[in-house]
Amino acid sequence: MDNIQVSDAGLLAMRHVIEKTAQNIGQMESKLHDERQVLQEKVEAYTEKRVDFFKQALVSRGLTWCTYCSKIVPEADVGFLFVEGKSTYSHGYGNAFYGIRSFATLHQACSACREKAMNRHGWKDEYDSQLKDQPCYYAFRAEKREDGFYACRFGEWVRLNDEQCKFGELPKDLVEKHAEEYSLPAKITFDYDGRGFCLSDRKLVIHEQTTIAEAV
Repeated sequence: MDNIQVSDAGLLAMRHVIEKTAQNIGQMESKLHDERQVLQEKVEAYTEKRVDFFKQALVSRGLTWCTYCSKIVPEADVGFLFVEGKSTYSHGYGNAFYGIRSFATLHQACSACREKAMNRHGWKDEYDSQLKDQPCYYAFRAEKREDGFYACRFGEWVRLNDEQCKFGELPKDLVEKHAEEYSLPAKITFDYDGRGFCLSDRKLVIHEQTTIAEAV
């Protein structure tokens, strides 16, 4: 009986150690998750500020970007362009299906893109009897006024709704293409390493100009 009690006491002590160890690991994992979350937020803030730095560098040189062709152009060469119409798109497994959907977008476009768009104004594709619709394209001059943006649609100035007037952010590939030219700080990403899609499966990557350094 005494041997059994001693054995039970030993197992109980081992259980306490196991529970305490598991508790400590859980606390560390929770803290590590929080730290990774903070790291992700810091990387996002860094990326946003890096893009702002690039925008300021463009402004200082009298440059901006054309949202139509995604190229760096002189600010003086940019004008507002409103395009709308319908276009085809693929969807479903293996893009086996297609449809037609409407689009309406305001651009800050270079003179070459504005001319190209105006030359295409009024284009219509063949009528699709299955979808009972047809792709089309229209381009209109636009301008900014005190109360918003206006487009001259078929000879009449019409105020555009706010959803149509979002130019979007600088294309990421455009920023990286000119990163060295404008002496941008190193690109930093917090990427999945291919093992999974949890926060713990992400790695910090610092993209130097000549090498890529990785750290946990």
